[in-house]
Amino acid sequence: MPLSPLAPERVQQLLAQLERNGPRENGQLAVGRRLLREHPDLPLTDFAIASSSRPEPGRPQHNLILRLKEHDTEGITAWARALGTEPVIDGARYQLDTALDGIGIWASATIPEADYDVDQAVFVLSGDDVSFTHQGLLVTEFGEDGDLLFTGHPPVREVLAATSAYYRHICGQRLRAYGDHVLTESITRGWCRFVAYPTREDWRIRSASQDTSGALPVTWMYVQEGDTQDLGEPVHCPTCGRPSRGLDYDHVTGQRVHLCPSPACRHLWPVGASAAPEADHAATEQDQRPALAAR
Repeated sequence: MPLSPLAPERVQQLLAQLERNGPRENGQLAVGRRLLREHPDLPLTDFAIASSSRPEPGRPQHNLILRLKEHDTEGITAWARALGTEPVIDGARYQLDTALDGIGIWASATIPEADYDVDQAVFVLSGDDVSFTHQGLLVTEFGEDGDLLFTGHPPVREVLAATSAYYRHICGQRLRAYGDHVLTESITRGWCRFVAYPTREDWRIRSASQDTSGALPVTWMYVQEGDTQDLGEPVHCPTCGRPSRGLDYDHVTGQRVHLCPSPACRHLWPVGASAAPEADHAATEQDQRPALAAR
């Protein structure tokens, strides 16, 4: 694919943008001018400026990000070679990561999935790829709603226990059924392939039939259909004495309150109004599967 050089008017637009937004004292503006002056024939859609108060050892504090089209890997390669280096290739992702006059220069583009050998990128998930493990189950969050993915087709009780443990230890929350909904109805089983696209670290899930090469059994828990409750330090309900970690908000005052877990009590009292008990916390750490199955 031929490179698309910048039109002279676009060069002037980018220069004007840099002068408006680029801090002169940090050097990004001067480096941006130099790049446009010395390499007007290379593709570029935009600039971005970034700085770090605590850069990693050996890394520049101030950076200039070159923005190219999403899949312009040839453009990344051309910029890298023009600056005396080679692109860093990780799977389908090409990156420019270098420095000029003390300013970091960074850019990225990705080979389109349709043009990538996805079959060669299929892999078997391991504990290093997920955010949580529970009694041998690999658990990871997917999507933006806190839904969970489990490897294999474990029994429902194990899925509920792992879901409870994940929300308790990772999110600091208790997951409960919402209204008349039963969380077991939120469990779905199927098959998929784990694909190292665009990179092994930034992998993807692709649904597949059981007979697809590389397909593995998986279980989904759609927890957005449940109700979460924040957890705090254990305290005793001043009304019934039952230990509680549940937190809520008073819907009238908006004040943070403790919530007694006893269905017969459900007392609310302000956070800080009771001390943590000296007894062990086993009562508050017991298995939540009954609460998950039905409120």
